[in-house]
Amino acid sequence: MDRFVPPHVIDIGEIRLRPFVDADADALFHTLLGDAAVTEWLPLPTHRSVDESRAFIRGCEDGWMRATRFTWALEDRTSRRLLAAIELVPSLPRAELGVIISRRDGHRRRRASLATLLKLIDWLMAQPQLCRLNAYCAPQGLAASTMTKLGFTLEGRLPHWEARPNRGEQAGDALLFAITRAPGACLTPLADRLARGQRVGLLQTFQA
Repeated sequence: MDRFVPPHVIDIGEIRLRPFVDADADALFHTLLGDAAVTEWLPLPTHRSVDESRAFIRGCEDGWMRATRFTWALEDRTSRRLLAAIELVPSLPRAELGVIISRRDGHRRRRASLATLLKLIDWLMAQPQLCRLNAYCAPQGLAASTMTKLGFTLEGRLPHWEARPNRGEQAGDALLFAITRAPGACLTPLADRLARGQRVGLLQTFQA
């Protein structure tokens, strides 16, 4: 089976996806991983310092080098502001997708970020090695309510799936969402598969 390595840099309209670099540590800490509101339902503890975020970036760089985990910074191409982090962990023929979105004012280009995420999902599901894309969400988290609008299907609830350190829970439940295709089959792009009414509702959900 061919080695699965997605593009390092993806430019889609106003948004750029690129690997994190050491210089992003301050922005990563203040915009995402050091913000308790953002990390509340994540399985990793809220970062307490920029140094923790810098160590996280080193882990991201190692993931790219080993082709085991691919983490992008999602940034505004004009302002260079960090908007989100997207992580892909392949275990072919499946992969796991994770997204962390900033809640800070000035870092919430959600409409453009949504369009980028939809196009990334379409690209991933067009790769012949990939037949299944999983995403896990805390039932109480904000992401769970939008997953089906992104083309994912809710497959079930997983009891005691992962730690919730920021909630003081040893093991919390997770909702399993997935997009699947049979080997050799081609999926119609998400933008075409979603009904117009659903697209409008999704854009309103992610209003900038």
